[in-house]
Amino acid sequence: MSTSKWNWLLNIDKLIFKLASVLIVTLVSIQLLHINDNMRLYISKVDRLEGDNISLEGTYHAEAPLQIKDSESAAGYFKSFRASKVLNLRLIKPQASSDICATVNGKVIDDFRKGSVRLIVYDGDYVEIDSTAFQGPVQAVVNVIGDKVEAPIDGLFLEGNGNMLPIGRVKFKN
Repeated sequence: MSTSKWNWLLNIDKLIFKLASVLIVTLVSIQLLHINDNMRLYISKVDRLEGDNISLEGTYHAEAPLQIKDSESAAGYFKSFRASKVLNLRLIKPQASSDICATVNGKVIDDFRKGSVRLIVYDGDYVEIDSTAFQGPVQAVVNVIGDKVEAPIDGLFLEGNGNMLPIGRVKFKN
């Protein structure tokens, strides 16, 4: 009597395997039929409802539509979870200029039209002052806000004449 119970269980196991195989083949074949636009109208209910207003209330529009920029990466939002520090770059000579700008990792962040730039930097960032568009001598001071930054040092004085002024790679204290 016990062998008949096991035979019945084995038959159910084979039946479940065959049923699962048939369902997977059916799913894949329906997905392949969705590739054709004409067949999609017969199979998909979503395409039949496309263009119909299915809400009972009127449509609401935001005052400013959502704008997605290709220049922004999704990974940029996760940078805020990393430890960051603030550098204050201040021009001494000239007092202010829109031709001089601060770059982090080769990307222009801000210019010195107000005379100083406040940068949020992360460990390993490479910071420079780009004065190639400015004609004349440039002097700048780097002020580090906080005490957890090993490089660049607070009060670093930079001087140049129409070239890139490298501040260096940012390194945090452990």
